[in-house]
Amino acid sequence: MRKSLLTGLLIFICACGATTSQIPEWKDTASRQLESYKKSFLTGKESAADTHFNRAKNAIASSNNLNLLAKAYLTRYALHTAVLEDFSASEFIRINKLQPVPANFAYYNFLKGNFSTVEENLLPSQYSSLIKPARNKNLIKALQEISYIDDPLSRLIACGIWVKYLPYNENILQLAINTSADNGWRRPLWAYLTQLQKYYLDRGETAKSENAKEWLELLKK
Repeated sequence: MRKSLLTGLLIFICACGATTSQIPEWKDTASRQLESYKKSFLTGKESAADTHFNRAKNAIASSNNLNLLAKAYLTRYALHTAVLEDFSASEFIRINKLQPVPANFAYYNFLKGNFSTVEENLLPSQYSSLIKPARNKNLIKALQEISYIDDPLSRLIACGIWVKYLPYNENILQLAINTSADNGWRRPLWAYLTQLQKYYLDRGETAKSENAKEWLELLKK
């Protein structure tokens, strides 16, 4: 199964020093807190998510590993992208100036919608096939490629990038809605239902827009 950036980051943390009999405390803390951050963020527990991220960040910072710290921030940006939210990249930019890592910068550009500058061979493998459709604004091909992504979070991130920066349709919104619902992820579910309501409203499909609005209101009660 293809792995999300977060899963890859957790594997990287655990692999560091895996030949020793005991994993250092910072690695164990960072791994657990990043996983808890992901779950809390996606299920709409914002305060808990912030706490878990800060604990993970502090644990990684104690290792003096800027590459890993950059990946933690990119994970945070990816989750915000998955729920159609903007993010401030100031911390990553500071890190990248001190220790540039081409793969990190490629993923950052992908998350920011800078498709013309992305080196697709440096992206996580699940996203590399999306660069050509993105540059050509080929939604049909993009939908096909996104639907092939096994990992649900990676799939949702891809949906978020497309919806934020490129022309989209009802199908990609429904894909994101279904992915969120299948995993019980309330925050992206609400975000894409809201976007679906706006999509219908912008196209004069008033009845569908009202239905989407009522559907969302019922879920929020």
